[in-house]
Amino acid sequence: TLQVYITPRIQPKTCQLKQYQIKPLSLHRRTHIIDSERPMNTLKLSGKFSLGEVHSWIGYCIPEVPDKCPSGETITMFFQSTFLDTQLECNYRQGAVEFRSDNISTISILKDVITKLATQRKIAVNITYELNEESIPHSLRLIHPKLDEQLLLAKKVQLIDALKELSMHEPNLDFLSPEYKDIIQNADKLQAAFKLQPCHLERLYGMITDLYIDKFKFKGLNVKSKVPMLLEVLDNYELETLVDFFEISAV
Repeated sequence: TLQVYITPRIQPKTCQLKQYQIKPLSLHRRTHIIDSERPMNTLKLSGKFSLGEVHSWIGYCIPEVPDKCPSGETITMFFQSTFLDTQLECNYRQGAVEFRSDNISTISILKDVITKLATQRKIAVNITYELNEESIPHSLRLIHPKLDEQLLLAKKVQLIDALKELSMHEPNLDFLSPEYKDIIQNADKLQAAFKLQPCHLERLYGMITDLYIDKFKFKGLNVKSKVPMLLEVLDNYELETLVDFFEISAV
């Protein structure tokens, strides 16, 4: 839960406390259309739970779920990640729920959280899942443009000082490539963006690490000891090398 204390600038001085629940899949938003051609992973849970109970579990995990359960025997909702553009489909009724997503980490989070919520209410649930191996390279390719952009930014910033020094000694910079000219012209913007980079890179590295761990967790394997090797691959990032690492790596 995020707590925010709000104090106005005007008199009299007061303070208001606002609380916002940070949900396990907080970066998702409601949508009405999904791409049915994507490689989807499937998670199914069944047990002696009511439609209202499973609706509340989904609302605990995902934003933009109405407090009141919609009418009908079977409910379907679609969601999309605002960060990665991956998608999630929820189909549920009394005693059964099915989740489909092209991101295996989304499926893993739902499995862990809903199992915990059901256990707290002493409700036994049966769990089955079906993994689509094609969803892994698919997710990595969705991450690729964001990761590539951040790594390119780091390379550009490393060149700024050398290019600035060159510009001080060379009155005419026509011999420089358009890329280097752009770095000189936008040096301040690049450096400002670079200050935020540790946060962005940490998030992207974290998503890739979770994807790696979750893939093998569903196979009953613990690969946390291989995370340092994964980070080495990321430090020398090439998309196809990373895809290969996911495909061949095992305990």
